[in-house]
Amino acid sequence: MIDVRRLQLLQALDKHHTVAATAEALNVTPSAVSQQLAALAKDTGVALVERKGRRFLLTGAARVLLDHARVIFAEMERAEADLAQYADGTLGVVRVGSFATGISDLIAPAVAGLRRTHPGWRFEIVQAEPEESTEMLLTGALDLAVTMSSVHLPASGTPDFRMDPIMVEPFDAVLPYDHPLAVSPELDLARDLVDADWIMSAPGTAWYDCVAAACNQVGFQPRVVHTVDEFSAVFALVSAGLGVALMPRLAWTGLSMPHVVVRSVRNGPRRHIFCVSRAGGNPEPLLTAMRQAASKVPVPSASPLMVASSSAF
Repeated sequence: MIDVRRLQLLQALDKHHTVAATAEALNVTPSAVSQQLAALAKDTGVALVERKGRRFLLTGAARVLLDHARVIFAEMERAEADLAQYADGTLGVVRVGSFATGISDLIAPAVAGLRRTHPGWRFEIVQAEPEESTEMLLTGALDLAVTMSSVHLPASGTPDFRMDPIMVEPFDAVLPYDHPLAVSPELDLARDLVDADWIMSAPGTAWYDCVAAACNQVGFQPRVVHTVDEFSAVFALVSAGLGVALMPRLAWTGLSMPHVVVRSVRNGPRRHIFCVSRAGGNPEPLLTAMRQAASKVPVPSASPLMVASSSAF
C-alpha cells in the first residue's frame, strides 16, 4: 500500500528539486525527506530518484507515479468536498427499509419530493418487515427502518437505537357496499362489529394481534371466518359480502375497487409508525419528508372506496 503522504513528498520534490528546499517547504528535516523517499521506493519496488550533485532528478517510474498521484489527490479533494456537503446536510446516501405500505404511502412520496428539494441525496429502498429490520440496522444493512409498534420494536430507552415517531395510524372498517352499516359515517367497535364475520390474518401476525387486542379491550373476541394475508384477497372477500375487515389506513389509501366502503371506527385499534436508526444517527431529511407524507394520508369519506391495485400487508 502506497502512503499518500509520501506521494505528496514526491510531488514537492518535483517542484523544489532539492532535498533541502523540499524539507523547508514541508517544514521537516532533510533527513526525514530522504528517509521517506527511500521508504516510497521500497513500497513501489522501483527507483524514483537519481542524484545529480545537490539536485535530485525524478526517474521515468517516478513520473508515472506522479501522473497517478494527481488523480488520487484530485479524488481526495472531491471526497473532502463531499464530506463537507454531507456535514452541512446537502449530500448523503441512505439505505432505508420498510414494510410494504410504509414504502408505498410514506417513503415513496417522501423520496420523490426530496429528489427536487435535496438533489444531492440518494436513497436506496428495501422492503424489510418489522421482525427483521432491527437486525438489519445492527449489521449495517440499513441506515433507517420504518417500522410499527409490535413485539419487534426495540425497547424504549435502548442505547443502540434512536426512535422517531412518524404517525399514529388508525384501523378503518372495510365493508361490503350494501352492508347495513355502510350508511353510517362512523362505526363503534364495541356496538357495531361484535356479531360480524371477520376477515383477518393469522394469529401471531402484527395485523391480527393489533385488531384482536382492541376488540378484547372493548369486551369481545372477533369471530374470524376467513384468514388471508393479501390485500387482493381481503377486498375480494369483502366485496363478495363474505365478511368485514379492520385494515390499517395505509393499507387501503390509493386503491380502487367497486362494492366496498371504508368507515372510521370509534375505539378502534391504532398502531404507531416509527423511524428507527442507530444511536447517534440523523434521520433527516427523510424523517420530515415522511411526516409530511403521513399528514396527507386521506381519511374515510361517506362515498364508497374505489380500489385499483393490491399488495401484501
